[in-house]
Formats: sequence, structure tokens, C-alpha cells
Amino acid sequence: MKKHKQFIPIRPLVKERPRATRTGHVYTPKRTENYEKAVAAAYNGPLFDASHTIEVSLVINSKGTTITVNATKNPDFKSPLKGDVDNYAKSILDGLNGVAWEDDKQIIKLTVRKHDES
Repeated sequence: MKKHKQFIPIRPLVKERPRATRTGHVYTPKRTENYEKAVAAAYNGPLFDASHTIEVSLVINSKGTTITVNATKNPDFKSPLKGDVDNYAKSILDGLNGVAWEDDKQIIKLTVRKHDES
């Protein structure tokens, strides 16, 4: 297993919803785009290739984020779910707003796992 841990000293920003122009062109708001670029530029760890399965831990506070990446060589891993795990979580959490909790901003810890059902 390979591990990388790092503090990214940039105040966290929630991802803003995509915007659309009058002509239907959809784009990411500039503030979100700039934040994502700054996070990418601050990351100083390795790029784990597709032969790894990845576990990520994020510890977020007002001063920045500590990211821990644990990567295990696992070239045989196959999941029937092809989407990004964070997008699955986001749709489930949003669907439960007003049902299981008032607002998903109340959630302070989230662990999501995608796995092979076989």
C-alpha cells in the first residue's frame, strides 16, 4: 500500500452548481474553477494510476484541508457502478434533505465505498 498525506492551506469552498447561459451552454462558475485549480496546484503527491484502488480521507477546517490517500495495487478491481463515488453520494444525500435531516450541511463525516458485488 502506498500512502500520501498532505495539508492544503486553502480555505475550503463548496462546489457551486453548474450555470447555464441563455443559449444553453453549461459552465462551472469561475470561483469554483479557480478553487479547483488552486487545490490541484497545491497537491504535491504522486499520481496513482488505474491499477490502484484509492481510499481518501479529507479533514476540513477553515484554514485548509488535510488529505490522506491510501492506494492499493489492485488491477483486477471491477465495479458494476461506473460513476464517480462522490456523485452517487451527492444525489443520495440531496434526496434525503428534508426527509432524514433538514439539510445535508448538517453532516460532518461521510464515508462512501464502491465495491465489487461478486
